[in-house]
Amino acid sequence: MTSKKKIFLAPLVASCILTLSVGEIQATDHTSPLKEGNSPSNDLSSTNAGKMRTRVDSLREKNGKVFADDDDYADKGRDHRRGKNGPKSLSLGQHPDVYNDQIQPVATAIDYHNGMIYLFNYENDKLIIIDPTTLPGWPGNVPLQHTVVMPEGKRIYITSDNTKDHPSYIIALSVNEINWDTRLASLTVNAVLAADSPNNPSELPFVTPVNKVQAIPNWLIGRGTQIHGPTLLPYSDFLYFTEFTSDRIRVINYKTNEFVSFDPIVIPGYTEQTHGVNFNRSGTIGLGTGYFFDNSIIDIYRPNRETGELQTVGQIMLGNEKKHAAFTHFVYWLDERYAVTASMQLDKTSLTPSTTKDIIPPSVWLLDTQEGTAKEIVKYTNHANGHGVFRSASDIAVVNGKLYIAEEDTLDYTFGNDGYISVFDLTDREKPRFIKRLRPGFELPKGYAVAHTISPTPDHRHLLVASWVSGYVLKIDTETDTVTKVWGPSDGLVKPHGIFAAGGLR
Repeated sequence: MTSKKKIFLAPLVASCILTLSVGEIQATDHTSPLKEGNSPSNDLSSTNAGKMRTRVDSLREKNGKVFADDDDYADKGRDHRRGKNGPKSLSLGQHPDVYNDQIQPVATAIDYHNGMIYLFNYENDKLIIIDPTTLPGWPGNVPLQHTVVMPEGKRIYITSDNTKDHPSYIIALSVNEINWDTRLASLTVNAVLAADSPNNPSELPFVTPVNKVQAIPNWLIGRGTQIHGPTLLPYSDFLYFTEFTSDRIRVINYKTNEFVSFDPIVIPGYTEQTHGVNFNRSGTIGLGTGYFFDNSIIDIYRPNRETGELQTVGQIMLGNEKKHAAFTHFVYWLDERYAVTASMQLDKTSLTPSTTKDIIPPSVWLLDTQEGTAKEIVKYTNHANGHGVFRSASDIAVVNGKLYIAEEDTLDYTFGNDGYISVFDLTDREKPRFIKRLRPGFELPKGYAVAHTISPTPDHRHLLVASWVSGYVLKIDTETDTVTKVWGPSDGLVKPHGIFAAGGLR
């Protein structure tokens, strides 16, 4: 199997137009537009107020026809949550991402080392640790990978890796009760979906190092099937996962907890080494990453919200054949047309084509899904005080008008020495302005390494950042850009991974 190289961009044409007609509703901030029931949860209570967002863009064809309006999800620092009169009532036209008012302040994660499931309450800073092997129907002592929690906090999905005794699984759990005071939770296994057969090897391209800059670390290669990149398709019943170790996108109906009839999705030249297909808030476009060496392509899909199928639209290259960035972990949408992604690869490998003169080191790119272009907006820096990307850029988030980058030390020859979280002003999305870099032993805990996953809370008030190497989950205040809560080894965390805040699409 080889990395994707061919690039083609077809014009984006509206496949469907969402039409909703409802009265005014009480809107929580940045809630998920998933089709759900409106029954309240008695186990997790939360009051989240809303924020007004300004429409700044629209997705248009070249003739000017608008088929998907945009919202400015970067927020520009506006915050109405503390208004004297409480939350404002918004019409659906003003706030099209409204799901309901039952978003719960819970985030989920797993532990690579001990197989625990973590439940975090980011409002009262409490933590519940669950041993899933005690649950009737749990498939056994399997290595866990990613999590999803639905907005109302009543359903959780866990993925596991393939072993010689077990296939890789997608496990659906019901949340019966959570008591944050007693730190106890009751879960039920609803479904265990086997994604393959036991002892199934990975299908990653063979790669070797060719210099002293870019290593080929063991954590990335040589294992069996791994199910990563969970994403929810807005205005649908579908939950997507990707096998970055192969070329398969997995799709389940979360109402029935079954694979859809056409699962898996395999599209040669597109679905290889994908770490999540990330959808815009209207659910009209999906962007797939290239999570492996020398994969410099972002894939563009048009999802069918009725069936869950994906249609290829085109591909965007991060640079050109002679000079490009590669190895992307995540895509974050700014609105309905523009998104940002960040790269991790440091230098050439044996997979690098002979036509490639340079690999652009870790950097951030602005994607225009209408024009099919990518522009480098944050360049690499070679020191911690520099105004660029210092380590491999894993996750990114854009909230309150600021770009946050999780920087991890995982792809060079000195694994896990440090990790940083850099912050940029994104008032001008084409020219981010460096604000600060949170550093181990200063703004971050001493010994902190590998900032890997960022999950914003639905109101964008906080970021939850997980480090599976140093054992920390941090809560960062996005108004002050300071760490306000640290969960770590003293709380029982060892290698937390796959953090997911309820109300998000990923």
